[in-house]
Amino acid sequence: MTTEESPVRAEAGPTAPAAPDDGPPAWVLRLLSLTTYIGIVGFVVAEVVQLARYGTAGLLPATLDNALAWVVGVNAIIVGSGHLVMPDPIADSIGWPRGSPFQWEVGLAGVLIGVLGVLAPGFDRGFQLATVIAFSIFYLGAAVGHVVQRLRARNTSPGNTGFIFWFDVVAPLVVIGLYVAT
Repeated sequence: MTTEESPVRAEAGPTAPAAPDDGPPAWVLRLLSLTTYIGIVGFVVAEVVQLARYGTAGLLPATLDNALAWVVGVNAIIVGSGHLVMPDPIADSIGWPRGSPFQWEVGLAGVLIGVLGVLAPGFDRGFQLATVIAFSIFYLGAAVGHVVQRLRARNTSPGNTGFIFWFDVVAPLVVIGLYVAT
């Protein structure tokens, strides 16, 4: 390589110290916290469509299918994907340390449960029961984890004690109730 072809490097002058990575802005974290509502909104819209098209005929089985598809399926895919794609902001919102390899595992488990939920309405009662069990164990277990973190570590982060905690408790109980009622 001749001197004309060699890249010219500018002399590096003094640089400002790198700013610590404080993560995304607060509005991004707030937006992330709203993703759980997508499954709930989808469920409500599906129920309204069900009632508008068919009235109350077959409402209970349709409600179970809608809950499996939206509350279990879509919600878990979105939440699980967050752990996989944006682990640091999710860790921040929960009050977890960044960089934990468990984020990947939690994300995969969430996506797995979501896929089961989306598929469940097209399968028999046995598949639906397995989906309800997997969803309930994972989410009720997460709720217990939130309580433990609140009591032991005084973790009051929105992703630990906010809406997601109540979702982790109420959603499995509702889905179990719908399954039993049908």
